[in-house]
Amino acid sequence: MKKLILLAILAVACSLIWGQVSLDPRYHTYQEIKTEIDSLAALYPELVMVDSIGVTHTDNLPIWAVKLSDNVTDDEDEPAVLYVGQCHAEEVLGNEIVMYMIKDILDHRMMQPYAYWLQYLEVWFIPTINPEGLQVVMDGLDTAYRKNKTDCNENGTFLENIDYEVGPGNDEDGVDPNRNYAFNWIHGDTLWCPYGEETYDYYRGPYPFSEGGTQAVRDLASQQHFLYSINWHSSRTGNFSEQLFYPYQWTDTKKAVDFEYNKLIGETVAGLIVRETPTGSQQYYEPSPSMNHKGSAHEWFYQAHGTVQLLIECGTNNLQPAAPLVDDTCQRNSVGAYWLLNKALGAQVDSPMITGHITSASTGQPLVAEVVVEEKHSSFFAPRLSDELYGRYWRPIMPGTYTVQISKTGYETQVFTNVTVNNSGATTIDAQLVPLAAATLQGTITSSLPLNDVTITLMDDEPITVMADPSGAFQLDYFAGEYPLQITAPGTVPILTSVTLDAGANSLDATLLAEEVIFSEDWTEGFADWGTSGPWVININPDTGQHYVDDSADPFYDNYLDARLWTANINTHGASDDMVLMIEQKYYTEWDEDFCYIDISTDGQNWDELASYTGQKDYWHTVLFDLGDYTEENVRLRFRLVTDSSLNDPGWSVGNVRIVASTGANTPQIPAATTLLQGNYPNPFNPETIIRFSLATAGDVKLNIYNLKGQKIRTLVDDELPVAEHAILWDGVDDTHKKVASGVYFYTLKTGDYRSTKKMLLIK
Repeated sequence: MKKLILLAILAVACSLIWGQVSLDPRYHTYQEIKTEIDSLAALYPELVMVDSIGVTHTDNLPIWAVKLSDNVTDDEDEPAVLYVGQCHAEEVLGNEIVMYMIKDILDHRMMQPYAYWLQYLEVWFIPTINPEGLQVVMDGLDTAYRKNKTDCNENGTFLENIDYEVGPGNDEDGVDPNRNYAFNWIHGDTLWCPYGEETYDYYRGPYPFSEGGTQAVRDLASQQHFLYSINWHSSRTGNFSEQLFYPYQWTDTKKAVDFEYNKLIGETVAGLIVRETPTGSQQYYEPSPSMNHKGSAHEWFYQAHGTVQLLIECGTNNLQPAAPLVDDTCQRNSVGAYWLLNKALGAQVDSPMITGHITSASTGQPLVAEVVVEEKHSSFFAPRLSDELYGRYWRPIMPGTYTVQISKTGYETQVFTNVTVNNSGATTIDAQLVPLAAATLQGTITSSLPLNDVTITLMDDEPITVMADPSGAFQLDYFAGEYPLQITAPGTVPILTSVTLDAGANSLDATLLAEEVIFSEDWTEGFADWGTSGPWVININPDTGQHYVDDSADPFYDNYLDARLWTANINTHGASDDMVLMIEQKYYTEWDEDFCYIDISTDGQNWDELASYTGQKDYWHTVLFDLGDYTEENVRLRFRLVTDSSLNDPGWSVGNVRIVASTGANTPQIPAATTLLQGNYPNPFNPETIIRFSLATAGDVKLNIYNLKGQKIRTLVDDELPVAEHAILWDGVDDTHKKVASGVYFYTLKTGDYRSTKKMLLIK
């Protein structure tokens, strides 16, 4: 009872604190921000530009950005740095730091290094990307408010105790801007998520970049190619106070490829910002790699643009201190922030970097091209592009020797080897890309069937697709080279071939033949003709009503997963050699760590890999495979999802599966049963696992568990079983009903002439 009374007192106290009428007048309101930056622009028109980079979606408030530079209205060929003041509504100290820095630089514009920054850099500031939330706080409605004002409950209001509650949490309206960026957005809290850090406070939004503030940042970043950035926050709990986070280290081994460089930036900036109350060894802010993995800005900046953005939790859990401490916090944080400006220029600071201009070898005009440093590249990076006006690219990097690849569609790729980067300054690699010759592919597609929706697809890095007209005529404009080609139309056998395009005109005529269906699966009968190992489930697409299979009923797949789904025998005897496998799918797995495999087998034991997929292509699309080498066989198909020991994503969905050819099999498709011991699931396991096997014929079956010494410790089955798929649970105990120790165990299936043994791991 005493504990309950204490909690009630604390709750009332917190309500009084967070429900205060207004903040210290030292803090800028939204209108005061605009008034001050406009006055500075009027006072220093050659140095200050104020620009609206977006608008909020609820109150239609402009999101203001300030650019400082000489020749400020020109977009010059200079490095750019970005500072973002406020993301979360209550965290108003960031606003003040940004406003302080703008005025401080202008006040010292005639002095060094300030004049140097203005002359050779473009320095951008966004005081707030969340002006709606700022107004909620500054108007005294709720000084603990975190999000923007998106009308999540769709009642058209923003009223106390209906759409928000005074104090942390329980606000039905609003989106957390720092969960709304695209990279790993899927892992943020859903609407009114019951397991959030604080109820309702971390809603990620209905889709990535759904909010005006994050859209504004996204668009500005794509234009400016920032080298470095800081995004200020404050920790309401105090758990992260005076800490700095850099991108990223999600597990002990899963780090950014530029981790050492990012760490150097983070540790240096943190080491320049003195704590509010320094004591002993705790003199400066504490740097740590980010482990957020939930749609945050700093990880998106790194993934999308290579920008090293730091998240700084300024101040203590006193989020909104009085004026003297505000001024002190601004001054202390600016020291670290200013170091980034020197870093961008290499002024009195080591600044290893690869930079240069990319132009057309034929016209000399700048090109937007992709720059890949092969030793420091991840497959999930968005293309790191040169800018449109100058063809300039910047790639901060640790000293070393690298291979640089520069590419653009329609141009020959250039590769520079043994590029040496050291601390003394930037290494310049200019590229003049040679244009590929223009080529045209034209022709006519014919068929005995009506020609509807005929598509011709050139399979380059990005597929190039055109539609034939009703007569079957088509024209595809591209560049000289050799490419895979696909021609498809409903009811016909896809044509999978390759084409060599010479400069100028090229012709191709083709005939689409009517399809005969050799195998078809639409999942309306569940797994009737399939063997399964793992948590596969059948779902229905609410938009189309079509059935499809998911690797799991859960939003995210498990770690240590080897989930398999396979067909019985498919008879292809007598099928023509234009046989094609067609699979509808979408996938979202951890890049380069978790894989989707499509396999084929002629004996159910040895499997050929048709394709593997990893990463993100989370929209329905169709993949096609030439099965011409598998005619006159009985084949099996297998889908397999394999995951590692950490992190997980939404996984793999498979829709319609079809095998077609212009001439079908001699005999009807007859699913043939098979005797097969499958892998157990889960594996590793604790405390129990399921062992699955199928029987082609009824008979006596023995299923036993053995330890590493070969000693039988448990008999799971010793009985006559029918033809069917069977699933047997082992609960991790031996025949004496004692729990066995952690370790490796073997399970063996014996029936008739069939014997198979597999391995499993018990972890406690």
